[in-house]
Amino acid sequence: MKELEDKLNEAVANLEVVSQGMKPPEAWREFGDLTLEGFWQSWPGVRAWGEWLWTLIDNERGEKAAPVAPDAEHEETGGGG
Repeated sequence: MKELEDKLNEAVANLEVVSQGMKPPEAWREFGDLTLEGFWQSWPGVRAWGEWLWTLIDNERGEKAAPVAPDAEHEETGGGG
């Protein structure tokens, strides 16, 4: 599991470097056909996996960061009217 985690961290870091180094139209013009074909074939599955993972993380963090409704706070402490 740790090996896959390391690979993900490295891949995200590398993709970040590429995305900061050039805009997509430039990459489309400059990258070789093999690179573009590999990206074109792989990206839909990678993107779907990444979006699913991102959604799981976002939902978890969103639940933890959700504000408490004013009425709920009073109900818990018994201070509601």
